[in-house]
Amino acid sequence: MGITSFISLIGTGIGILAILILLFKQQDILFKKIVFGLMLFCMTYYCFLDFLFDSGRILDFPHFFKTGSPIFYLLPISIYWLGQSHINQKTSFQPIDYVMILLPIINIIEFLPIYRLSTVDKQDYLFPLMEDRDQIIYAFEGWIPTYFHFLFQVSLGLGVSLHLLISTILKRKDNPNAIEKNNFKWLMYLSSLFLTFYLGAFLMLVLDNETFQIHQNASWLFATTILGLLVLLFLEPSILYGNTLNIKPSPSKKNLIPIEEGDEQKYREALNEYFLKEDNFLHPDFRQQDLADYLDITKNKLSLIINQLFEQNFNQLINDKRIEIAIQKLQTEKSKSLTLEGIAQEVGFKSRTTFNKAFQEKTGLTPSEFRKNLLEG
Repeated sequence: MGITSFISLIGTGIGILAILILLFKQQDILFKKIVFGLMLFCMTYYCFLDFLFDSGRILDFPHFFKTGSPIFYLLPISIYWLGQSHINQKTSFQPIDYVMILLPIINIIEFLPIYRLSTVDKQDYLFPLMEDRDQIIYAFEGWIPTYFHFLFQVSLGLGVSLHLLISTILKRKDNPNAIEKNNFKWLMYLSSLFLTFYLGAFLMLVLDNETFQIHQNASWLFATTILGLLVLLFLEPSILYGNTLNIKPSPSKKNLIPIEEGDEQKYREALNEYFLKEDNFLHPDFRQQDLADYLDITKNKLSLIINQLFEQNFNQLINDKRIEIAIQKLQTEKSKSLTLEGIAQEVGFKSRTTFNKAFQEKTGLTPSEFRKNLLEG
């Protein structure tokens, strides 16, 4: 097994794992989950096809031949949808999206005669192509020469990736919140990696010569790009698990028992004043009953108030407030001499793991990443 085949196989395995995590653990808005899953599927499937071609196993499974072309059309479309879902908060498919999906559908129809060939006929067709894999690019199996399909696909991907990168940069620039700016960083990495791949593939097609093997080198480029993207997903687990941009949908309030008339503002002011003036919530043994006693209400009523005023439960609210204090501490000169474990303990977290999780849920970054960004800024 060659190095490219090995990388493609590893990328395929990691891609399948990422898809499973997305399906069973993703907590984001449904539209984001769908388009993210679609992008992962396109990446993983095409990585698998790279493995089949690079290892020569495509001759054992010839029915996979030409199934990658519509997927390669679908990949930049899914990247575009993913960018729209995060940058413009798109939550559903629009008429223009159904027009875009016609590209891979028409491509499937175009290759129906190839798909309907028998196993033996496909193997006979593939044997000479595997001797010189660049002939795959210059074949003519449908209405349009394959070369022009590849050229249009990489041009489309190049345009989408460039658009996503520029849109993300502008979004971060226009956002005054430093934390929210950092939350878009992974989109910049994603679009930059795709832009690098599509630009490389475009140059290979345009600057082709007799000694340069386009298909083989493009497979290597794609496999390493996809592997890099998949590694990025696991280095930033919040991307896979959802809420990457710290956007929380508003829960329905129809089943909540309303607070007594006139009390909502009173309790909001009381809670805000408490977190502003008091600091005993930074003690690791701080309990819900302690806050209820301060407000002179029952625990059940406190739960109701927190749920309706902050759309959180008690633990979430306390963790949020503790992280706010941690962020303030990290921005001081004194914090430079403190370890992250020390800061976590100062704001009431009993373990570094719990602190990291709460910090990342609120900011999209780990405490070490946040500190690094502050130092670089």
